[in-house]
Amino acid sequence: MASNNHDESPDAGLNCELEHIFGAMRQPELERLTIDAIREYRASVALAETARLQRLAAEAGMASCPDRRAELQRTHEHAETEHRARQLVLNSLIDRLGYVPKIPAG
Repeated sequence: MASNNHDESPDAGLNCELEHIFGAMRQPELERLTIDAIREYRASVALAETARLQRLAAEAGMASCPDRRAELQRTHEHAETEHRARQLVLNSLIDRLGYVPKIPAG
C-alpha cells in the first residue's frame, strides 16, 4: 500500500505492511523466520560483493567489451537492490522479535 503523504519516509509504508504480516506470528515462528532471513541476508551480501568485484575487474580490464561491462553493472545493481530489500525485512523481523537470535550451524 503506497502512501501519498510526502512527509512520510518511503520505509514507513513498508514497515506498516511488515508489521501487519509479522504481528500475528508467534515467537517460535518469528524466530525461525528471522534465522532464515539472516541466512538469506548473509548470502545476499556475498552475492552483492561478488558482483561488485566482477564489475570492478571488468572495468579494469580493457579487453572486456562494453556490453559485458554493462551486463555486470546491471547484475551488481540488482544484487545491491536485493541486499537492501533483505536488510529492510531483516531489520523489521529483528525489531519485532526484540533480539538477534543465535544462528545454528548448518
